Amino acid sequence: MFILRKSTTIFLAVLLLLSSSLFFSPPEAKAANGFYVSGNKLFDSTGTPFVMRGINHGHSWFKNDSATAIPAIAATGANTVRIVLSDGSQYTKDDINTVRNLISLAEQNDLIAVLEVHDTTGKDDTASLNSAVDYWISIKDALIGKEDKVIINIANEWYGTWNGANWANGYKQAIPKLRNAGLTHTLIVDSAGWGQYPASIHNYGQDVFNADPLKNTMFSIHMYEYAGGNASQVKSNIDGVINQGLALIIGEFGHKHTDGDVDEATIMSYSQQKGVGWLAWSWKGNGSQWSYLDLTNDWAGTSLTPWGQTIVNGANGLKATSVPSAVFGGGSGGTDGTATTLYDFEGSTQNWSALNGLGGPWSVSDWATSGSHSLKADVQLGNVSQHYLSITRNQNLSGKSALKASVKHANWGTIGNGLSAKLYVKTGSSWTWYDSGSVQINSSGTTLTLNLASVPNLSNVQEIGVQFTGSSNSSGQTALYVDKVTIQ
Repeated sequence: MFILRKSTTIFLAVLLLLSSSLFFSPPEAKAANGFYVSGNKLFDSTGTPFVMRGINHGHSWFKNDSATAIPAIAATGANTVRIVLSDGSQYTKDDINTVRNLISLAEQNDLIAVLEVHDTTGKDDTASLNSAVDYWISIKDALIGKEDKVIINIANEWYGTWNGANWANGYKQAIPKLRNAGLTHTLIVDSAGWGQYPASIHNYGQDVFNADPLKNTMFSIHMYEYAGGNASQVKSNIDGVINQGLALIIGEFGHKHTDGDVDEATIMSYSQQKGVGWLAWSWKGNGSQWSYLDLTNDWAGTSLTPWGQTIVNGANGLKATSVPSAVFGGGSGGTDGTATTLYDFEGSTQNWSALNGLGGPWSVSDWATSGSHSLKADVQLGNVSQHYLSITRNQNLSGKSALKASVKHANWGTIGNGLSAKLYVKTGSSWTWYDSGSVQINSSGTTLTLNLASVPNLSNVQEIGVQFTGSSNSSGQTALYVDKVTIQ
């Protein structure tokens, strides 16, 4: 979004050009000290899934109002603020000290700061993209060390034309330049077409993602009248990204825009269903032509507009769905009562692997305890044979009391006297094993619970997994499943 009018020459028919929803195996996450992407999920530095629920703030145009606006945004229940910055090429430049102060202000209010350069809006030239990249590098001393609380949205709505190939080529050059400069933060890339051409991500997102040596890039769709005009568009545009195993946020959206209505209810409800983050446009200051997009009538947020009421107090609004990042001491991600979902395998394996299996693992729709997918691997049973589904990655589970997972075996194969399973963790530098104890499982689903109260080194969990063991008279092929791995 921007203060000046968006192009009206975008053809609505192009939205029908959606790519196929093929599944790809997600890459291994490399970032260790901050946010990182794994499959189609964003995780914070504690290893907890983080779903953005927040608001855009036009700092660069209203520099004197941020000290009031950002705490007020936090008071709505938001967990994220997306902050408009300028590299000086179109608007007044925000210098390194300003950025430091904004990051500090967000941090004081338990907000994750998504920082973006707005001067690139709607532009196609690589010079404007390079200017944004150079800006991030020029202020990197304010950014390095803040990887756990800052995410870099490289360039707002760069590449206005609806052309995915050229958009991808620009970012395939920009991302390595940022990495070579030492910026390891999670990066956000807006789709082409002023952010409203999701087919650019559907068709070329994997190429852009693979250009990141850290595999720590996610994508953003701006849902106004062209990308979010109705429920079908909203769902297909979201699915076309996450079904590839790519992480997504709705970086901007409104309830209407210049050329038509927006289905904000579906954006919010379907994002909640799919665990996709969203950031509403915008706190205040849209000017008379777009004043309907103001969330509040005053910078302090004491008088919300109808749009603001929807975002803050609606059924899928901030107060109902936003959870602070665990880096501030709270939980995050999808929740079930007091439980937080670590892995749900919706559309990807989320970097889990299989040991002593015949095939897989895969994200499948054969069975699920929540959502529509689970993790599956084929195995060859034998006399007390052991099989594992697990993820090996350092995670911080400090302060948590219980780990749970749902498991089952297929209703085919020679199970014999039964299959048993243990939920386990390996912690500390010696990778010491702790498990739930052996539980006999069935073909309809069993919940395993590992009490963490007496498990040491929870700040250094090296592996989470399930061990399956066949009986002495088991044989032949079957399949093993894991779903809904939660922590509380």
